[in-house]
Amino acid sequence: MSSNVFNLPNIGKPIELTDAGVYCSINRKTGEVNNLFNLVFEDDDWYLFQLKNTSKEGDISWVILADNSEYALKTCHITEVKYHFDHPQFAEPNGAWQLMRNARYGFGKFTPLHADEPCLFAMILFSQETKTPIEIDGKLLEIPTMLVPLLIQKSQDEALQTLSELGR
Repeated sequence: MSSNVFNLPNIGKPIELTDAGVYCSINRKTGEVNNLFNLVFEDDDWYLFQLKNTSKEGDISWVILADNSEYALKTCHITEVKYHFDHPQFAEPNGAWQLMRNARYGFGKFTPLHADEPCLFAMILFSQETKTPIEIDGKLLEIPTMLVPLLIQKSQDEALQTLSELGR
């Protein structure tokens, strides 16, 4: 059986400091921004925030995406990446995924096989109810099931990028 997931060190671009910043999900029908996310590298760890309304009318703030006090995103082993992405619905386009996650949320970077195509990004939600045991480096680990990844794009808008400087 052929695989649509390739060995990341060979062709995948790593998640780098230049990937930090504000990302948005766009409604495909209307072209409007649905959600804003902020990928932050701080104190040697990656964190993912979402811009949300606060209880005070008209106020917004960045809220960390995490559950169970596991805030930092950790890089996923290639075995886990294959477990999540080696399925028919991800067969095209061919390329390599880099993935980092905490218990509930993740950030993914997809490098297409063809160098002339841009990298794609995703915010990913993981199920806390459904976990699958998979073997990684000789250890049996309980891996949460990935729910549908949400494609996001890095904002080039300076006004949106300045939102990342709001208090977190």
